[in-house]
Amino acid sequence: MKNKNFTEETIQVAVDIIMDVLNIIIKEGFKHEVIQVVENRSTIVITLFHQKDSLRHQRALDNIKNLLDEYKEYRWSENEQLNWREH
Repeated sequence: MKNKNFTEETIQVAVDIIMDVLNIIIKEGFKHEVIQVVENRSTIVITLFHQKDSLRHQRALDNIKNLLDEYKEYRWSENEQLNWREH
């Protein structure tokens, strides 16, 4: 899907948070494509196509990246009591 008005962003999402990420993708109307399922790592690779000049899409993309970062911090944290959704 090559279009001058769209930018591609590829993300890798753990299956633990796939529903949260897909909720944002669908709610915000991102065009997307699942390009790979990595079973041995329990992740899904998704390419998002977002409008270059859309502040709404940029905010939603930032929200997705924030979710991924928080999950990564939680996942690799030594503190097992950490709840990544409360950050």
